[in-house]
Amino acid sequence: MAIRNNANMSNGMNNGMNNMVIQQNDPNVISTTVKIGIRHWQNANQVDLIEFIYRNSGVTLQNVVLEGPLIVGFVPNKIEAARVVKCDGMNFAGNTLKVEIMNGRVPTTSNTVEFLRNVILKRYDPQSKMLNLGDLYQDQDLLSKGMLATVSTRSRTFPALIKIASEEPGIIIESVNLADNQLRDITPIASLPKCFPHLKNLCLANNQISRTTVFDSWRNKFIDLKELLMLNNSVIKYHGYKNDMLNIFPKLIMLDNVMVRDEAKVNAIYNFPIKLQQFFFETNQLSSTAGEFVTNFLNCWDNDRTQLLPLYTPDSQFSMSVDGSIPATSVAKSDQTPSFGYYIPYSRNMTKISNDRTRQVRLSKGPNELATLFQKLPKTKHYLQNDPIDYKMEAISFPQINGFMVTLHGYFEEVEKPQSSGNENSNDAVVRTQQRSRRYASSYNNTSVSSSSSRLSKKCFDRTWTLVPMNNTIVIASEMLTIRAFTSNTWAPRHKQQQQQQISPPTLMSPVLTSPPLSSASSTITAPGLQLPPNINLNPQQIDLINKLHDVTKLNYQYTCMLAEQSNWNIEQALKNFQMSVNNLPREAFIQ
Repeated sequence: MAIRNNANMSNGMNNGMNNMVIQQNDPNVISTTVKIGIRHWQNANQVDLIEFIYRNSGVTLQNVVLEGPLIVGFVPNKIEAARVVKCDGMNFAGNTLKVEIMNGRVPTTSNTVEFLRNVILKRYDPQSKMLNLGDLYQDQDLLSKGMLATVSTRSRTFPALIKIASEEPGIIIESVNLADNQLRDITPIASLPKCFPHLKNLCLANNQISRTTVFDSWRNKFIDLKELLMLNNSVIKYHGYKNDMLNIFPKLIMLDNVMVRDEAKVNAIYNFPIKLQQFFFETNQLSSTAGEFVTNFLNCWDNDRTQLLPLYTPDSQFSMSVDGSIPATSVAKSDQTPSFGYYIPYSRNMTKISNDRTRQVRLSKGPNELATLFQKLPKTKHYLQNDPIDYKMEAISFPQINGFMVTLHGYFEEVEKPQSSGNENSNDAVVRTQQRSRRYASSYNNTSVSSSSSRLSKKCFDRTWTLVPMNNTIVIASEMLTIRAFTSNTWAPRHKQQQQQQISPPTLMSPVLTSPPLSSASSTITAPGLQLPPNINLNPQQIDLINKLHDVTKLNYQYTCMLAEQSNWNIEQALKNFQMSVNNLPREAFIQ
């Protein structure tokens, strides 16, 4: 699993390639021939593969080279290329060959893209699934093109290498080495978590990084990162270095070759053995009681909040906090400029407020204080009945007080500005809040006194009630409300919910299908229930197997094909692997 700072890795790869029987390329020949790529040959050697292709097609591959996980060769014309492609799907050394025509996969109009792609393939090790981008300033290919000569070219070269590597078919990257690249911050490699969200090992040793704050934009984005190497960066001398790295990377196990977390405990936390579901109720009785309570509460909150006051006793407590974090730009229909101006003056976010008096003042208690606060919040409209897919609810018992807790996540739409209270309006409150605690107020976007800070919009929320039965009714002992920026589709799509109900995966989980999907063609043809690329190089038996797998799993083409390949085109094994991996699959793996 671990990666190490190894500046000689690419040289070792090149030496290994030189030991193979590889003919020298003739540019004049390559420019007029057809390029063929072959996967799943690794159980034998290159000479055996070439002989196998010749025996079954009558065609000899020319100018054969190794490109990452592919054996690439050339044939004189399209007729001979078609003969070679007939070997696709044949059994070779215990594996099923994947043979395809490679011409046109990279745009011929972009010589730079093709050049960088070749650099990546030279630096990729398929055995360790490692992309070695270390010491790029000594890469003769890049130096010859002047791609690292200026700040401007460097700022384009690093992101381009990362993006092209993430889009290369057949390459699975779990480790990235970026040592010895004179990096002062992560700006040139900022796209790394977006391109490789499931990266497990990262090496940034021997650079010039001096502050942990440069990693703030990566916070909680590398969801599977287990090892990080930062040796020979001045930042490791900072006294809070270790704690900051643990906070930024939640699954980090090894930091600079030292174990910083117990991997078994981390896995136990993130593999929580409870099936993910939209509505969870501990008992059938709680399902009825909680559902009725939430429905009636939201109805009163949207129409007449004074009707809710009898539910609060003089000892009931209410607190509200604002989570000002901005959703990722990749989240569809998310509010990238949320306005929290009406809520910040009353927010009790403990990570922003350290003053004990302010914390106490912003904890409302009893019906009278709540009535005043409720008037200062915008009027809203919830859509639990009309749009339940965007809501999540759970109810669990609370035996210590003979009651229960209900948590609701969803969204609401602000439909009317709040009423003014005396001579005080919300904008004045925001000004005073900023004056009292500029550090707190500046942590949010749009908190200045302007129309944008007070505009009405959609918001997401989390609301937790602690409820106690009393005198044939229910009272609210405490309530916590968190306001967040709006994001759509906060719960899995309906079709995904149906699939999870139909399939009962075993308790144990297996990362069989955690690799990135293969790239698909931009245009498709329709097959029963599944979209297949028009130029797929599969035999009829393989296409039939893929359709059968899709009928059961509802996976899209990329993941269905990957499942079949990893199961050696054995449908029984494929279904078994799917059952073991279904809980680890992302939403996009399924047909939308």
